Amino acid sequence: MRPATQRPDRQRAEGGFTILETVIALFIAMVIGFGAISLFLFSANFNAGASDRARALALAQERMETHRATPFAGLAAGTTNEEVNVGSTEAGKSDRRTFRVTTRIQVDAGVPDSRQKVVEVTVTPKEVGTRWTGGGVTLVLLRASDEIGDN
Repeated sequence: MRPATQRPDRQRAEGGFTILETVIALFIAMVIGFGAISLFLFSANFNAGASDRARALALAQERMETHRATPFAGLAAGTTNEEVNVGSTEAGKSDRRTFRVTTRIQVDAGVPDSRQKVVEVTVTPKEVGTRWTGGGVTLVLLRASDEIGDN
């Protein structure tokens, strides 16, 4: 008579991962990895937009200082539009951006017989859709005449 075959306990204790468990673990790791990649891309885009906003603000402040230095009589009412390139060019790489600068100068309509002008400078990136910018930068300046009167 043959002895009955028995499995040793050693074989039962050495069970490994099944292919299904491995596939599920890899899928979970892939989902977490794609989430981390999307967060990285969002932050890179957000930082590029912040750089654009900082450049736009510097350009708007520069234009506003020019209008502050101009005599009151020299501020002609009207709207002007222009495109300005801002940025640096190092050897081999360029970081220049184009901005639209809109300057509007008007007599304060809220005050009758006003000797006050409203200067509004708006700077927006030309390629708004390429980076997250949240729009343009607008600065407003109120300039008053230095004439003395009953106003």
